[in-house]
Amino acid sequence: MLTPHPSSNIEYWFFKVNSGPIALLVDWIERRKLNEHGLRVSIHSPYKREVLFERLDTFMPSDNFMSQKKTVGHSGDVSWDLDIELGSEQIKPDIFPAGLLRMPDTLYESAPLAKFTGWIRHGTEKITLAQVNGAVTQYWGRQLLQEWWWLSAHQFDKEGVAVECTVFRTSLWGTSAQMPSAFLYLYRKGKRDFLMAPPNSVTVQGSPDQFIIEFSRIARKKITLVGTGREYGDFGERIINTITGDLEIFEDNQRIASAKGTAGLERRTAATPLSNKK
Repeated sequence: MLTPHPSSNIEYWFFKVNSGPIALLVDWIERRKLNEHGLRVSIHSPYKREVLFERLDTFMPSDNFMSQKKTVGHSGDVSWDLDIELGSEQIKPDIFPAGLLRMPDTLYESAPLAKFTGWIRHGTEKITLAQVNGAVTQYWGRQLLQEWWWLSAHQFDKEGVAVECTVFRTSLWGTSAQMPSAFLYLYRKGKRDFLMAPPNSVTVQGSPDQFIIEFSRIARKKITLVGTGREYGDFGERIINTITGDLEIFEDNQRIASAKGTAGLERRTAATPLSNKK
């Protein structure tokens, strides 16, 4: 993981972690055609809720970076110094031969069981982390996916549960042709479920304030994710994000686990066709 892809038009590296009263998501963004190097910091804390944007001189300068083992950075009133353990799990959602033929807008790789140790400061608030669960993710390609629902959560009312999911629509080879797809990673009691759609089927209903994602598995119980969002921040490019949402996970009608105020939820809406604009 975290290997640069210099031939791609865009590349995003980010991490997400929730610990006590602080939740932090940091993106490093590379737009190579525009020669732009960006930093985006989204934070929730007792100090305030804010989303910060900053231009960097390079993709990852020495005082603002993430590697496989460490991240150090700062923006505005936010700073952090965290050691990273990527963990044993890494996921690469792909439906053969889509990735090989570079059909979708982006390719995606994540370490959904990463652990963070160190500190985060936001204004007058500072919190120390010791082996706190979170995620490290990288994606790259021609352009952003056309639209998506994304969720990631690690702090549940039951130990040993983690989930990462994206339901999205991508263009094919950058053309007007589009394809829906999705993946779900669910870790519980030391075991993993990793589903792709297709061949499984997925539906999404609702709005960012309250939505339901349902995966129907072949000859197995369905998995349902119920998300409740609040305190969304505007990431630009039709993207809103919160890292203090609620999330419930069900297998058929049995609840597996619940996260209260610790779920990362994100929505990118589809672009409005020019013919429909007023």
